[in-house]
Amino acid sequence: MNKKIQYCPNFKMLIVGALTATPILSFLSSKAYAGGTAFDATSISSMGSANAGMAAEAGDASVLFANPAALTRLKRAEVVLGAAFVGINTSYTSGQTPDGSPTNSGTTGSAGQEFNRKSGYDSTALAPNLFVAIPITKKLVVGFGGAASHALIVRYDENFPGRNQGRDIDFKVSRANLGFGYKLTPTLSIGANGSYERYFQSLKLKLNYRDAVDGLLNNGSTLLDGLNAAGLAPPIPEEADLSLRMFGWAFNAQAGALWEPTINTRIGISYRPKTEFTGMRGKLKIQETAEGAEFREFLNGGLIGVSGPLLGVNGPQAAGDLLPEQRIKQDITLPDELRLSIFHHASPKLDLMASYTRQDFSVTNLKFVRESNGRVLQEIQQNYVAANSYRVGLNYKAFKRLVLKAGYAVENSVIDDDTRITLLPDSDRQYFGLGAQLELRRDTTLNFSYMKFDLEPGATGANGQVSPAEVRGGDFQGTTKLDIDFFGVSITERF
Repeated sequence: MNKKIQYCPNFKMLIVGALTATPILSFLSSKAYAGGTAFDATSISSMGSANAGMAAEAGDASVLFANPAALTRLKRAEVVLGAAFVGINTSYTSGQTPDGSPTNSGTTGSAGQEFNRKSGYDSTALAPNLFVAIPITKKLVVGFGGAASHALIVRYDENFPGRNQGRDIDFKVSRANLGFGYKLTPTLSIGANGSYERYFQSLKLKLNYRDAVDGLLNNGSTLLDGLNAAGLAPPIPEEADLSLRMFGWAFNAQAGALWEPTINTRIGISYRPKTEFTGMRGKLKIQETAEGAEFREFLNGGLIGVSGPLLGVNGPQAAGDLLPEQRIKQDITLPDELRLSIFHHASPKLDLMASYTRQDFSVTNLKFVRESNGRVLQEIQQNYVAANSYRVGLNYKAFKRLVLKAGYAVENSVIDDDTRITLLPDSDRQYFGLGAQLELRRDTTLNFSYMKFDLEPGATGANGQVSPAEVRGGDFQGTTKLDIDFFGVSITERF
């Protein structure tokens, strides 16, 4: 291997271009989608080996994301531009009859019935990324990068039984990184990066007024139906669309080290603390209908105004909770991440690698609060635990310019069957990766990767820990299944 540092002749132009392109790609990567919360297509070159050895291999500048210390392995300035095409299939199978609240047309789920939404434009997505590495001296390499760090997309059939708990979620965190790797000794490098992280979340569900009324008052819908028959109350409205969009940002950092005990073996470790998004703001929208407006007016006065306190129901407060537009605030903490990788050049043709990753989701809590009065819109209590991932992979040099890759990984669910909800159908999972690296010429390399993300079916239903009671989502019980396919391509240009 050529140990000589080669500098880019247009050094200032490369730096300016990198600083300009990184936030642009970070914005674009906020359009990235994945199932689960940690996004697994950040590095296309590592994706082919199921991201095994990611903190030690240093195949290209995308190593900045996993371990900035490993940047010292790069002896020439380079730019990596990649994109992953993501296909998502989400299904739900009813486990009881009837399953879920009746739709506006009166239908419910029945045991064994499958609700599958695997076609349509919103079941696929494109996730771009960009990384740049620039050697400054023989010991110091700086890096820039933009990519998605966490993402989750789930789409269900609009009439599936769990639609009142959650029908669609589009959650993503994109990250812009600026970091460095510094070689302390011939065998030890350290590194760090700082990141600006953007948070976006969009939720959609069907608001079932009958379930909400029964949550406020036991058998409340039966009581109101009787009052309606007597001409003392308006009819309970049909289901309406509800959507919530949240935005926020945060700063974070990462530290790493790379130890090379032999010329053929290296071990990388990195740690990123938890990310705290505070003071996020967003908007809640409830589909406005004539029935809904009449129902709010009824809650604001009349019979409810007189009898509500006797029944423990605050009518005006309930009416305010149903306003068609409301401002919402949220604080959320995403987990820290510990990554340990080993890479071994076993022979002129074979590289072996492995990784262990730990993310502690116990710090995460989903809670949305109304900005106007501080009332909780929804708090979803789940028994979060740490996610432990174990990955193995290999590179095989089939020809002079062609390297084949393969990898396998397993990871445990961060939630249990008792608290799993439709919008986070997490369960134990496996990853299968295949890839190829083609050296077009000395300065240009192409990477092609495929990874299968396969989750075990998970029991999903009414979560009694969701509060307040009127937003729990009705009585349903079934099984969710999420499968994701990643197809990635990247090009690396060295200067």
